[in-house]
Amino acid sequence: MPDIDNILKTAWVRQLKADWKTANFHYFKDSMHLPSLELSYSEDVLGTWRGGYYRRLSISIILINNYTWEYVQEVLYHEMAHQYVEEVLEIRDNLPHGEAFKRICRENGIDPTATGDIQSWVEKRNNSSSVSSENYKILDKVHKLLALAQSPNEHEAQNAMSKAHEFLLKHNLSLLDVQTEWNYIYKQIGEVGRRNPIKSIISALISKFFFVEAIWTFGYDQHKNRSGQVLEIYGTPENVEMAEYVYDYLQNISELLWAEYKRREKIKGNRHRRTFIYGLLDGFYNKLDSRVVENQSKKLVWMGDPRLNEFYRRRNPRIARSSSRYSRSCQDTYNSGITQGKNLVIHKGIHGKGNGIVKFLN
Repeated sequence: MPDIDNILKTAWVRQLKADWKTANFHYFKDSMHLPSLELSYSEDVLGTWRGGYYRRLSISIILINNYTWEYVQEVLYHEMAHQYVEEVLEIRDNLPHGEAFKRICRENGIDPTATGDIQSWVEKRNNSSSVSSENYKILDKVHKLLALAQSPNEHEAQNAMSKAHEFLLKHNLSLLDVQTEWNYIYKQIGEVGRRNPIKSIISALISKFFFVEAIWTFGYDQHKNRSGQVLEIYGTPENVEMAEYVYDYLQNISELLWAEYKRREKIKGNRHRRTFIYGLLDGFYNKLDSRVVENQSKKLVWMGDPRLNEFYRRRNPRIARSSSRYSRSCQDTYNSGITQGKNLVIHKGIHGKGNGIVKFLN
């Protein structure tokens, strides 16, 4: 275990207190009082709630140091559910994970298994978030279609991408007819930082066309002690994987196409960069929107998934709507972006965080 300075540990405790207060408001209707929050060095226990006159909630510092903050929050919420059962419901028995606890977790979308050995829980959580063998075949076919979308023939490329999206639509429509319980997950994607109109447009796009729910939420980078906003997406594992890929792809390709446009038009500086990318994304959005009409003519109509919406609402019971506005610095540049967006094809190849690293969707 590496040494962690006291300033950073103090910042982590301060952030845990802030997250506790937020969760108490969102999930528990401000019914609890803040306990003593501590860091533990346990490798075997993710977190603990010790009630009675102790009133102590502890989180493993090893968990905090080795995993992203969304894992830490999940364990915190789990221990808060224990606190709620004891202090609000006044249930004190020998079954800490009894029916009352499971019900509270279920009603609020809290992971009831966020306990025990750190590595075992993380592996279990990742396995439950992984794509099943049957649905992996679905993604594999989509990947092959996206590979075909790399064709230099524009018509073939557009047709391949169209088939990939239609195939995903048919897959999700067929799942709506299945009465068994779905495996929904959530995942924070991208870096913690400032939300901007470009990211907002992309998040709206994947939410509308790629079968996920998306929300901008609080994010925290515990190693840099930096807070900001981060995009959180909800859906089946295969849809979350695909939506994350599209989100990364659009951020990367936007910068690449802007650089190409600058060279071609001999533009100096980045004054019109956002205007070009706004146009590009608007053009791509309109292109996908026109496909919705085409699919309706084939009687393929996506009306949303009520079960996913319920899962999303349980995790986000107090949603505040917001919008992003943007202005255009040059109409010609915007129009050029629109044109390129209408011809934009998502294909297999670009994936990452906009740092110049190119990865394959796998």
